[in-house]
Amino acid sequence: IEIDPGIAFGTGSHETTKLCIQALDKYVKNGDSVLDVGCGSGILSIAALKLGAKHATAIDIDEVAVKVAAENMAVNHIPSSDYTLYDGDLISNAFLKVKAGTGHDIVVANILADVIIPLTGVVKPHLKKGGLYITSGIIDDKEETVKEAVAKAGLELIDVTYQGEWVCVTARKRN
Repeated sequence: IEIDPGIAFGTGSHETTKLCIQALDKYVKNGDSVLDVGCGSGILSIAALKLGAKHATAIDIDEVAVKVAAENMAVNHIPSSDYTLYDGDLISNAFLKVKAGTGHDIVVANILADVIIPLTGVVKPHLKKGGLYITSGIIDDKEETVKEAVAKAGLELIDVTYQGEWVCVTARKRN
């Protein structure tokens, strides 16, 4: 994967990005649909596609990040038919919630815990039954708060991994 983050987040060297890529490597199956929330440079979408996902929908609140993600898709020879990019806030934008779609196999979000917590409350409709929610950007002292948000959203906690002071939480939609 070649990444030029420009001013967007996501070179692949940060612990949280590594944790998400490791989780994607563990869970992505050929043909999966992935929703990448807070896509930054697009690195997680690119990783998912290279691991066999069929399509990635990537969203970032920063329109410059979305432009950088598109450029990185091209640099990595990802056909434009394999991804869709949107700018906006999935938590509060009803139009974007519809555009983001439902029935994804995986939703991945590498954002700060203070954003992950409210995002967790709105992510369930975007997952298919049995779909996975992979999230990092969680400093260790926020782990329990994120786990509580996962439980409150009705998701089943299935995996927690660590690198340094950072945490990655993976949960499954049961129904």
